[in-house]
Amino acid sequence: MSRVYSREGKKGTVYYVDYFVDGRRVRKRLGRSQKLANLAAGEIDVKLERKELGFAAKNRNFADFVQEYLTYSKGNKAPLSFDRDTQVLKIFAAFMQVDKVGAITASRLEAYKTHRREQGTMVSTINRELNTIKAMLNKAVAWGALSESPAKSVQKFKEPRRKVRYLTTDEIKVALKASNDRLRPILETFLHTGLRRDELIHLAWTDIDFKNKLLSVQSKDGWNPKDYEVRHIPMTAHLVRLLQGFPKRDGTFIFRNGGGNKLDGNVLSRDFRVVFRGCGIKNVSVHTLRHTFASHLVMNGADIYTVQKLLGHSSIKTTEIYAHLAPDYLRAAVDKLHY
Repeated sequence: MSRVYSREGKKGTVYYVDYFVDGRRVRKRLGRSQKLANLAAGEIDVKLERKELGFAAKNRNFADFVQEYLTYSKGNKAPLSFDRDTQVLKIFAAFMQVDKVGAITASRLEAYKTHRREQGTMVSTINRELNTIKAMLNKAVAWGALSESPAKSVQKFKEPRRKVRYLTTDEIKVALKASNDRLRPILETFLHTGLRRDELIHLAWTDIDFKNKLLSVQSKDGWNPKDYEVRHIPMTAHLVRLLQGFPKRDGTFIFRNGGGNKLDGNVLSRDFRVVFRGCGIKNVSVHTLRHTFASHLVMNGADIYTVQKLLGHSSIKTTEIYAHLAPDYLRAAVDKLHY
């Protein structure tokens, strides 16, 4: 609401209005008529209620703003996320062909979605691209380059839920037997923790608490876990025995390549593909091992919330892909009621 006040000047009383918009205070001179001042204040109140008042956003050069956002991305996100942002925004800028950030509209964003579909890009990939674009446009609002995001009304494509691929108990036995002495401990650690590939690569001895049988996923110099969240995973007895059998190198990474250096993610994925294909296990990647950990937990009675915490999912919706593996979990919950 606005407030009318007056001040005495050399030529008589002068009326002013005082109000806040977008968190900023505004004061305006309205003249010598109290009646007109009150009418003007009333009009301001109506515009405030309708959200018709606001500070004009600075219409930034689009190419410059993309570079500013990528600088932010590099400083605040994991290297893989920064690389993805760089690639997505390169594709996006090539399609948009605009000079100013304000030239990006909801209709142009919809056209981008259609264009990517016509190129044969997978729906899931387009949705991930939209996540990056929306994040950038939200920053444009926060940094004063836009008054509101044109992506607010733009919906992502609905993605069909695909059946989760996980290893059966028999497949696990076959894979372990087919793995060499270097890969087998890595495979077992994936299966007993549900770690992401990069989390295992950056797993250090300082992350292992043998006394309390806990494994921690936490930041290192030059690397951060997804969402920068620290999480703790209780270690199984088997995993404790496995790691205790390793020669400890305090402060260094647990798993290393043949030359003693930190594992390379792409090489690790390739090595496991060779193992799986060699023993006839199809449609498997390193991430399948994470699915295997979660799926077997659910099938053995773990609730979805617990699995969410162990996997480090920020949303329970992500974890719900495993819910179908426990068809009786809702019934079991209801059966616990005893009035």
